Amino acid sequence: AMKQQGVMEDRLQLLVDVTGAFRPGVLTALVGVSGAGKTTLMDVLAGRKTGGYIEGNISISGYPKNQETFTRISGYCEQNDVHSPCMTVYESLVYSAWLRLPAHVDLRTQQ
Repeated sequence: AMKQQGVMEDRLQLLVDVTGAFRPGVLTALVGVSGAGKTTLMDVLAGRKTGGYIEGNISISGYPKNQETFTRISGYCEQNDVHSPCMTVYESLVYSAWLRLPAHVDLRTQQ
């Protein structure tokens, strides 16, 4: 079907010439129209894309992204996650840390 539309490659490029920067310590929202590629971009950045091809560079503070480090320093709340309207963003993040981190990690470190 794609070749009938003039696309000669067997691969579909979902993101084209995407650049961006996120400031440390600043909550950032990614917004756009339906189908713009927001979820695809976030899945690539979060390392959740398990199929297809990923080409290009992802840098954190000018260094190539290390997935293990990135997972520790970032949070990804998906649109279908359940969020309590009675909790602040901070409280939600601390709660998430409490659920994810090993039991020996004290509350101060989690915060």
